Amino acid sequence: MAMSLQQTKTRIRSVASTKKITKAMELVATSKLKRAKDLNIKITPYKNEVFEIISYCVKNIQEKDYKYFNENKVEKKLYIIVTSSLGLCGGYNIAVEKFAMDLLENGDDIIVIGSKGINYFKDKGFKMICSYPELPDLSVRESISEDVARKVLAAFDSGNYKNINMIYTKFINSLTFDPQVVQLLPLSSIVEVNKIHKELLLEPTAEEVLNNLLPFYLTTSIKGLLFESMLSEQASRRTAMENATDNATELEDKLLLEFNKSRQASITQEITEISGAANAIK
Repeated sequence: MAMSLQQTKTRIRSVASTKKITKAMELVATSKLKRAKDLNIKITPYKNEVFEIISYCVKNIQEKDYKYFNENKVEKKLYIIVTSSLGLCGGYNIAVEKFAMDLLENGDDIIVIGSKGINYFKDKGFKMICSYPELPDLSVRESISEDVARKVLAAFDSGNYKNINMIYTKFINSLTFDPQVVQLLPLSSIVEVNKIHKELLLEPTAEEVLNNLLPFYLTTSIKGLLFESMLSEQASRRTAMENATDNATELEDKLLLEFNKSRQASITQEITEISGAANAIK
């Protein structure tokens, strides 16, 4: 059923108002995306240096039975899952949640960062050993990574988990971001880095150095993956708001065309009626 002129006009105003909101949110997301990109650019060289030192230590440990090289003799795994605390970011959370559900097995435990993930996983039958509803702001001075690193290291040392993994969203470009999983412990997944050309002095032993560096390494790894997920979230939100604004513009143009056609038809009908009445009087 066709809308009246007044109904069409009201809907045009509603769509225009919605477009203003989505455009404002797009600008905010664009600003946060730039900050997130700048932060990731700053921490990447620092993170790479830490990984190079850890890789060097791993390479120089002679003891193959070193406890952080081998999985514990249990089947249960622990996953850290990063989602968002806010919505309106397209399919970002859905992709992470689906990816996680494909990996998780009965008996696995989880740590969830982001309120959207907490709400999703609380009724899925997995034990949530801890959660963090709010993500950190875009600052390197955040405590979540350090707290999670301390918990997962203690959990692995207790022998309760076969391995410990982190599910995050890898940023590829402003339009592409894919959920991925990274194994944090044991260290068997660390790729050997050959950028250190000089021999480093590791005292008292490489094993002792690695034991002391491990909490720092875990904190750095978790922080880097967390910030990359937050970068992907902002990129996804910017894209979602841009698409919403484009759709609102398209709908507004369509309604305006419909309004003009209806108004033209109304005017034509009035002219016809006046003309008919004039002819009847003659």
